[in-house]
Amino acid sequence: MAFQQGLSGLSSSSQALDVISHNVANANTTGFKASQTVFADVYSSTLGADPYKQVGSGSRVAAIRQNFSQGSITETGNSLDMAINGDGFFMVKRPVLGDNQTFYTRAGEFQLDKDGYVITATGYQLLGYPGTAGAGDAVPIKVPYDTGTPKETSTVSMTFNLDANQPVITTTPPDPSKPETYNFSTTVVTYDSLGIAHNLNLYFVRTSNTSPSQWEAYWSLSGDKTSDPAEGGTLQGPLTMEFDGSGKMTTPVPGTVPTFSLSGINLANGATIGGVVGGVSDNTIDLNFSATQFALASSVNTISQDGVPAGELASVSVTKEGQVQARYTNGNVVTVGTVAIAAFRNPNGLVSMGDNLWIASLESGPGVAGTPGAGTRGFISGGAVEASNVDLTAELVNMIVQQRAYQANAQSIKTQDQILQTVINLR
Repeated sequence: MAFQQGLSGLSSSSQALDVISHNVANANTTGFKASQTVFADVYSSTLGADPYKQVGSGSRVAAIRQNFSQGSITETGNSLDMAINGDGFFMVKRPVLGDNQTFYTRAGEFQLDKDGYVITATGYQLLGYPGTAGAGDAVPIKVPYDTGTPKETSTVSMTFNLDANQPVITTTPPDPSKPETYNFSTTVVTYDSLGIAHNLNLYFVRTSNTSPSQWEAYWSLSGDKTSDPAEGGTLQGPLTMEFDGSGKMTTPVPGTVPTFSLSGINLANGATIGGVVGGVSDNTIDLNFSATQFALASSVNTISQDGVPAGELASVSVTKEGQVQARYTNGNVVTVGTVAIAAFRNPNGLVSMGDNLWIASLESGPGVAGTPGAGTRGFISGGAVEASNVDLTAELVNMIVQQRAYQANAQSIKTQDQILQTVINLR
């Protein structure tokens, strides 16, 4: 008597139940992709067989196919978490020197390790491209923990008004300690090559109220041996400005950039400040003035300068294009890398390695790396992860179906046994 049909059915249903149980167990696993059992029928002999008398030998599991459909995107509040919205896989590798094996994952729960590398929860390093290039070999993405690089001030821009009612002062240069020797003063904070702050002090003196009305500006930079009295220097200037009868600045010519250049700066701390020419600082700060002379109190309307102090790492975020941006306390935002996304012609050919990881195989073909959004690759959702795509309702229904199939196959074996017992009992 034939028992193999029932046995094959039991084996197939048992494997299907294993797959369903695996799916259910990973319903809350980030980036998990559900699997589906594919069955095939079995025939002992097909060549030369009478097509009207073929009796099957049961069933077998032909394949266990993974479902790579999109899982829901869930916000996490962790700025380094990432979810791929679309096709593709993150590329990761072991942090072992000389290990060139690349793994692929959809689980985007990332964090920084002690060295600043972006890693998975199991310690694998995320791969990407340096800066925003998106070219070359993908390498581990590293966020510098050290201080953000300072930038020395090269340009100061101001818009301001000088009070047309101010009296003429004939004694120049002014004395910073005696307010009666100047009409108006203001201070701009600038930064040297070490990120140290220096106050640029400007003193405005009205020297003529006839047409054109004339003003002179004098300046000092704290810590400057040339201009700072505290460092043995003297006020520098004058910078001459003239205004017509309507209060508009006529000298220097409006729109001239720079309006003035403050040269000869010699900082006592040995640092440099100003523009960099040929890799060397010129120790000159350019002033861009836009001024008026109206019968209003002297005041500065806008002021800006292009220097920044040193800074420390404050936060890390990821854009939808996969750019990993480090923000520093000095306001600098640096793109330290761009996440690499791998695409496959046949994702079902990937070999699962556990820990939410896959490796490429001959069936899947090699992973083709690129930037998020390029080709068929999806974009990145920062501060979020992709949930498992397991449909619990469908899995529980499939569990019932396979349970019934298992019971039916067991009943088939029982029936075969009864028939065999009847034959044996014949006398």
